[in-house]
Order: sequence, then C-alpha cells, then structure tokens
Amino acid sequence: MSRRLQLGWIFAAVAALASLPAGAQVGADLAPTGHAVAADSALIASPVSSTAAWTGTPTMIAGTSRYDAGEWIYTDFVYDDYGADTTPAGQPNIVSLASTSGDFRYPRTPAYAGNAADVVEVRTRVAPNGSDLEVRVLLQTIVDPDVVALWVSANDVETIVTTDNAVVNAAANTVTFTLAGAAADDAVVLNIGAGLNNGSGELRAPVPGSANATPSEFTSGAPTNARLFDLAFNTHAIESRGGAWNEDVQSDAIHAGDLGPFVQTIDVTALKAAATTPVPDVRTYHVRLFESRQQLGANEGIGTAFPQYLGRFQPYAIWVPESYVPGTPVPLFLNMHSLSVHHNQYRGGAAPSATYRSLYEQYEAKTGAIIVTPLGRGPDGWYEDEALVDTLEVWKDALDLFTIDRDRVYIGGYSMGGYGTYRLGTLIPDAFASAAAVVAPPANGIWAFPLPPTGGESNPDHTFPQLENTRHIPYWLTNGMLDELVPVSGVTRQAMRLGELGHTYRYALHPAADHFAFAFADEWTREASWLAAHPTRAQNPDRVTLKVRPASWVTSTKPNAAALLADVNALVSEVGARLDGAYWVGNVQVASGADVTGIVDLRSGGVIMQQTGVSPVATVGADGPSPYLLTGQDRTVAAVAATATLSGSLSKVTSVTVDVGRAGLSDTPVIDVTSDTPAVITLVRNGVVVGTVAVG
Repeated sequence: MSRRLQLGWIFAAVAALASLPAGAQVGADLAPTGHAVAADSALIASPVSSTAAWTGTPTMIAGTSRYDAGEWIYTDFVYDDYGADTTPAGQPNIVSLASTSGDFRYPRTPAYAGNAADVVEVRTRVAPNGSDLEVRVLLQTIVDPDVVALWVSANDVETIVTTDNAVVNAAANTVTFTLAGAAADDAVVLNIGAGLNNGSGELRAPVPGSANATPSEFTSGAPTNARLFDLAFNTHAIESRGGAWNEDVQSDAIHAGDLGPFVQTIDVTALKAAATTPVPDVRTYHVRLFESRQQLGANEGIGTAFPQYLGRFQPYAIWVPESYVPGTPVPLFLNMHSLSVHHNQYRGGAAPSATYRSLYEQYEAKTGAIIVTPLGRGPDGWYEDEALVDTLEVWKDALDLFTIDRDRVYIGGYSMGGYGTYRLGTLIPDAFASAAAVVAPPANGIWAFPLPPTGGESNPDHTFPQLENTRHIPYWLTNGMLDELVPVSGVTRQAMRLGELGHTYRYALHPAADHFAFAFADEWTREASWLAAHPTRAQNPDRVTLKVRPASWVTSTKPNAAALLADVNALVSEVGARLDGAYWVGNVQVASGADVTGIVDLRSGGVIMQQTGVSPVATVGADGPSPYLLTGQDRTVAAVAATATLSGSLSKVTSVTVDVGRAGLSDTPVIDVTSDTPAVITLVRNGVVVGTVAVG
C-alpha cells in the first residue's frame, strides 16, 4: 500500500482501501448470518429478575474491559454499526470524506434513528443462584424496543435476544437478560453482536444491492446474508489504528461469518470474588468515550443535519505518549478536525507498523503533548454551539484523566479545525500557549477578501474583528496559493492583521499547494516546532486587549440557546478560562443591546516586561512539504521602569474587574482610563475587593 493510501486523512473518495476477505462465504451458514438457531442447541435466555444495581466502573476506552464490583465490563467503539464489508470500496455516509468499511444502512424510519444496533457497553455478572450469567448490553440508541435483536453465543451455544426474552429499557438504552447455566463453570466464552428484529425473534435480513445512505429499507452494498450491524468485542488490539470508524476488521468478519476473533473469555471465579482489575494503561492512539452533559432532544440516533451525533456517549481520539508518567504534568494539544471528517482524521497509518510518522508522532516528538481530537457532534459543527460544548467536554475529560500542565495547552487544526483554532483563541485567549492553523478559513464559510465573508463583516462567526484578543497567542498559519476551498486572500488578510496588531506570528504561504496538499504530505515538523518554541501561556502580561461579544458565544436563535450557553459557561470555567475576561481582567459587563461588542484595552505600569516593538521576518523556506514564502514578526520585549498606573480605554463596557495583584499594582493605583460609556472598575486582590473607580 502506498504511503498516501496509508494516511488516516480521508479527504477524497479513496477506492480499494477495503477488499473482500480471501475465501469469504457470502452466505456463511452461521446464526449471525440469519439462519434460525436450532431449539435443541439454543441457550435459554430470560429477562433478569434481579433488582441489584449495576455499579462497576467501565474503562471508557473503546475496545477494552475490566473487572469491578463483581462485574466484567467491556467498552465498545461507538458509531461503528455499519455491518458487513461486501464491496471493495468504502461506502459514503453523512461524514462524506470518511467512508465506512461496512455497507449496511438502516431504514430511514424514526424507529431506527440511523443507529439502532450500536453497542456501547457490555456488562456481565453471576446471578444469585451461582450458575446463571446476567448480561446487560448498553446500546447508543433504542427508540423502539421492538427493533432490538442481539445475537449471543455463550460457550459455543447460541441464541437471539429480543423483547421476548430480555428486559429492554428504552429510557436507559439497555437490554438485560439471563443466560441459564452459562456461569456454571470457572469461565464463560462469550460473543455478542447487534442486529435488527425481523418481527419473529430472528435477525432481520438486508435488502441487497443498494448503497443509499438513507434507504427506505435496511440495505447492504451487495448481496449478502450477514445480518449483524455491530460486534460487541471489537477490541483495541483488533482495531488498534486502522479504519476510519474502527470497524475494518469487524466488517470483514461479519461478511465472512467468522466471528471467532471477537470471542471474550470471562473469568467466572473473578466475578464471584468481586475482583478488581485496573483501567488499562493504553498509550499512543486510541479512542475514549465520555458521557456528555448535553441533552440533545431524546439523546438518540444519528441525524442528517448538525448536530448529527445525538447519543449520550460521545467519542474522541487521543494520543498518549509512551513517555507519559502519571503525576508528571505534560502539555495538552487540542487538535480539531476538518469539515466532512471526524475525530479519527489524524490517526495515521492503517497499522501501528506504518513506516512513516503520523501527525501524532511528529507533534509528540516536539512537544511531548497528549493530543485530543473531538468528534464535535458532527462533521460540520464549526466548533460552535453543540460542537463547542463537545470540544470543551473533551478538554475537561482529558484534564480529569491525565496530569495536564494548564500553562502548556496548545490549539490547532486543519481547515474547519483551523477555523476552530481562531474561534477558541479569540473566545478564551488566556487558555492557550500557542496555536497552529492550517488552511484555516477566518470565518465560518468563505472569505475572499476584499469581498465580505459568509454572513457579512458583522457575522459573529467572523474571527477577524476579534484578533486583538490573541495578542499573547503566537500563531502559525499555513496555506497554499492554489487553495480551492479557502481563498488565500482572506487568509493573507488575517495574517496581515496579526502584523498590524503587533502580534507574534508566522505565515507560511506555499505557491504550488492546494487545500489538500498538506494533508497528503502529512508533514508537520514546522507547526510542531512552533508550538514547542512557544510552550507556555502568558499569565500576567503588561497589556490586555479584549473584545467581548456575547453574541459570538452561542447561536442565540436556537431553541436550546440558553442550555448551550449554560454548558459553555460552566465548561469554560472548568478548563480554567472565562468568556468575560482574560489574564488579570475579568467580569466584563457589556452595555445592553442585541449584539454589542465591549472593548477593553488596559495597560499595567506595574508589569516591567513590556512590548517595545516588533522584529519582522521574511524569508524563503524549503523545510516544509513544499517550498514556501515565510512572513511574520516577533514581539520584542524589554524591562522598563515600573509605574503605579493603570491606563487604557473602555468602549461599550459598564463594569470590569482588575486583579491588581496579578497586574503588579498597589491597591490604590493611578487610574488613567477613558471610556465612552459610564463604567465602574473594581480593583481586587486575592479575590477581595480593595477599591472601585468610576470612569466615563
């Protein structure tokens, strides 16, 4: 396979990445392919009557398991329910540049919600009688309990589980049942797959020959009898780094009817002893799940318009360096995906043995960072609203799980992910040390300067008017002059504005590169080196410039805008930032109005290291994926004599708080601040008010 085809970036319809397994049987004569299970060989499955709660803690690492609280708990990949791979090429879906290996598609009726056989978790425990096995399968979506059908094999004996012999809780999305006698020995060999009920307690067969992503009937891409959408035990070891949706091997196996590699052997003795095993310490690339705080409708299924991924459990890709030592702080790199792609965009080669270094290896080599990529609730969320909440939730999850140095948080992304780099950098600037935006549009959409951007110059999605906020975030910008999707004129104007504002930045402009050239080259040494050269966020700078525009925080016209804003505010605080301030400025209250931007521009004479000018950069580079022109500048900083003055200006601001301790000032500084609106400046030290001053 060529190096290009090994790339995890699926920016084009790449054919021939998946092929039929050698010797595959189209109509393999196994229960998973839909043949009725003989009565004399079937397991006896019945609804669980136990009222005991399931209390074990899952790993939340896709494809891994552990024992805890008398339970064995497996965490699956999510949104991988695409069934058998029956055609040589991948099949399109709502993520148009990340085809699926599996070819199955659900009927478009609401009962299936586009996601009715997606396994999230499997739990087992020994029943009170000591010989039966209780099983609980958590699905991502159950709208109609009657569509649920699980294929279950225990100790090589099979059955189909439906509402006839299980408790299906649509509110909790769980299917709970007992397997009689399955735990009578010291171990039980278990295999589980999810399909659809044909109405007679069997797995429903597909309608062959259609690759339509939204069919009127359950379809597959080519004739096949295989009937499972998802396998429960597609472990991280099986699907370690290949497959856009972590389902390559699974899809081949379902088509071949050979599910042996997905068997799990559960230690019944460990269950009875309530043994506890640790959460696996998984390194390099893997996928984690988290339970979202967002309430999106019924938290069910996959939609056709943003936000598409509505489930309660959301995935994100993560890279943990082999060198990571818990307890020793490391940087975090929040690296966001492109339009029409997803969280697995940067996973790299199809196997750990890939002969080149993916984005992950390159950034780790320079920064040593843990790297996370959110799904963002869909391929086209532009890191706004639900996508912004998802991104902040991923960030918070990483802070909870790992020892992150909050002074070394980097931000970056490709295309739409690069827009997210501008967006988050302007919203919460003091959270980040540095940034790398590649082929990044400055606005949500198109900006072919001097024409106005999509939505107009005053669109809250446009980041150009708020670049003042990024004064202390060194930005690296990469773009190609032949970019067919992100006009180079808008990016160039964005770079020029950074220069006009006196910020540190670099702009690498490649004359021969189009929008996808950098993805296919997969070369990130310059961007990674930039982050490494600017490793620590500013905390107490001499000057704080903020444009605070509440209308840009969420889309106010959405019915759930209030809930979104509450989630955004809470999460921003939890990751150590704030929307209404930065550095030593806080609690900025903007004058009333539908869409008002409050401007704060304050200098502290108490901070002796102050910007004295800029040092321009202009050169030709050949160390990137292609030759380029490099322009930019560095802020020059020098020590000056301290003064006791707080100076600057306010506009459309009614009140603001200044932390005089962090600003290096006394409790009674000289105030030389002008304002076009009557405003109150509250002075605080260590959270205690030490004075107030009225201006304007």
